[in-house]
Amino acid sequence: MPDDNKYKYDKYVELIWSDKYDRIEIGERAPVERYNLPFQVVETAGNPRVTCGVQLSFPDDRWPENYPKAWKNMLIWGDNKPVMSSLIKQGLAGKINLIYIDPPFFTRADFSIKTRVEAGAGDGRIEKAPSIIEERAYRDTWSGGIASYLRYMYERLVLMRELLAGDGSIYVHLDWHVVHYVKVMMDEIFGYENFRNEIVWCYTGPRKSKKAFSRKHDIILFYSRSSDYKFNEQRIPHKSGLHNVGQVFMTKKELERERLGVVKELERKGKLLEDWWIDIWATERYRDELLYFDTQKPEALLKRIILASSNPGDIVADFFCGSGTTLAVAEKLGRRWIGSDLSKFAVQATRKRLLDIHNSKDLMDAGRSGR
Repeated sequence: MPDDNKYKYDKYVELIWSDKYDRIEIGERAPVERYNLPFQVVETAGNPRVTCGVQLSFPDDRWPENYPKAWKNMLIWGDNKPVMSSLIKQGLAGKINLIYIDPPFFTRADFSIKTRVEAGAGDGRIEKAPSIIEERAYRDTWSGGIASYLRYMYERLVLMRELLAGDGSIYVHLDWHVVHYVKVMMDEIFGYENFRNEIVWCYTGPRKSKKAFSRKHDIILFYSRSSDYKFNEQRIPHKSGLHNVGQVFMTKKELERERLGVVKELERKGKLLEDWWIDIWATERYRDELLYFDTQKPEALLKRIILASSNPGDIVADFFCGSGTTLAVAEKLGRRWIGSDLSKFAVQATRKRLLDIHNSKDLMDAGRSGR
């Protein structure tokens, strides 16, 4: 039997607008705590890509102007709230060009991580239990239900806005659980006028659902820091040919004449990308990049976002970096990057992935991304 009282002690969330009540009292806004903690450098890695004979970075004669050679990318283990606050205090306020985050989806799941080890260890699947700091984060995030979750997200989104450059953008990856709450929150923090897209990422896969349609899409909220922001248009192939799917309207005689060349050129350029994406599979379909990390996202998804909203040499950040997809793609595309995660296991998985990046697929091979 379902427990109708399961969340009866949760703090509630209510949308309030002008004239909803005859009278309402609003107190002072709770401040976002600020820290300035020094980062302890545990390891400094070089550039293994060149020594392994695969040159993925820029040669000296084509090094981007805004990519200082003294810059060091950062992978940070810790709670992203003090991490971001410290980055602000240490001079990175207004310097990050693109933030992508894939935060908890308010599923009330704990911070355990399921993954797979090398063959020869039984069925190969293990589950890493949460650490003490992860258990504390779990309590802080979920203890008050949706209200504590939204406070958790609010504090972090406020700090992310401070870190964004004036021409920067942020993409927040969520699903049906809380995307509607976070959308309203982001309108407040970033400005309703700076909302750009609600991107629907559709995918497919086996799942039984007898009482509803199978939930097979995520939502990615795209906001800019201001009205003057970077955006590079993205195109995808026309799957059936323009003249077969009604994308270009011409008479048969026009097609038979010189206009046929125009159609071929449009087919070559591809179609401008819309805000619903059905050409990128769920991660498990990309066997060559699969790390068996529960929340892993496909590189093709991050490639699209990074190419659209940053340029080579820009700083890309992911403060819920998980398996490290954002950082790996940023590295391959010549962007600087900053990543953090509360889970030591996630940081270790990301570290291994980045050190082994010379053995991963080349993202500039268009035939390897998407369906």
